[in-house]
Amino acid sequence: LQLLSIHLGAVVFFGSGKSIMASNAQNAPITTQPTTRRKELEKFASDLDPNTVVEWTVDEVVDKYLVPIDMEFMAKAFRENHITGAALLSMTEDHMKELGCAVLGDRISFMNYLDLLKRHKREADRSKSLWSGITPVKSCAYHDHCGRFMFHVLCPCCVPLTEWRITGQGIRYRKNPAMLNCCGAAETEFIDFRFMKDIELQKQARFCCCCIGYHLRIYADDKDTVAGPNTNASHDKAALAPLEREPLTIFHPDAPKAEAIIRNAWADAHLVAN
Repeated sequence: LQLLSIHLGAVVFFGSGKSIMASNAQNAPITTQPTTRRKELEKFASDLDPNTVVEWTVDEVVDKYLVPIDMEFMAKAFRENHITGAALLSMTEDHMKELGCAVLGDRISFMNYLDLLKRHKREADRSKSLWSGITPVKSCAYHDHCGRFMFHVLCPCCVPLTEWRITGQGIRYRKNPAMLNCCGAAETEFIDFRFMKDIELQKQARFCCCCIGYHLRIYADDKDTVAGPNTNASHDKAALAPLEREPLTIFHPDAPKAEAIIRNAWADAHLVAN
């Protein structure tokens, strides 16, 4: 009887253990979930070209955006309300409510993907070239004397050129060696608008006032000279500030236009930073 009771107890204990384990397995929290599809949709939204999207028609918005992000059930509302690509880039969650998207999760998903597209558009707008030019210009007004001007005209392959490009982020310039200089290497530098201090447009008369040239001077801090984290705290605060680099000068007939573009982009960059 004792053996029988021991065996029965073991069976009961073993059976209850299985039930406890099964119960725990059923009630265990789910700590992971498939993210492959979400990652695919995020990459899809990030890879879209905003300049192409803004030109989309209503049908293209439905076929090329709603269907790929699994929200084709909103196609009728988009068509009835004429949601083009330009309208899509201006949409908010309130707009989705007005279109009849009542499910909160659907609105959140839609806005998450749309925010990625809008962020891509902002980055593209900031990287877009606003002005570009090459110096020196073949004009006597933009050379120190007639000799340099004639040398540039007669032997352009002997003159090093600088390529300028202004974007919403800053000013990029590339110093190219003369074409005949086989051993020279190009140098590229970038001035971030966050480190720019001032710009100054100057008009100078050259060659006995026969020619008028425009010079745009750019003053900026050199971010690479900021003191590191190991700098002695007792040093003067001025030593911790970025050092001012030598001003850059753009000698170009479009200097007044470049000045206006830089001031606008500089102001926009400060608004984004703040």
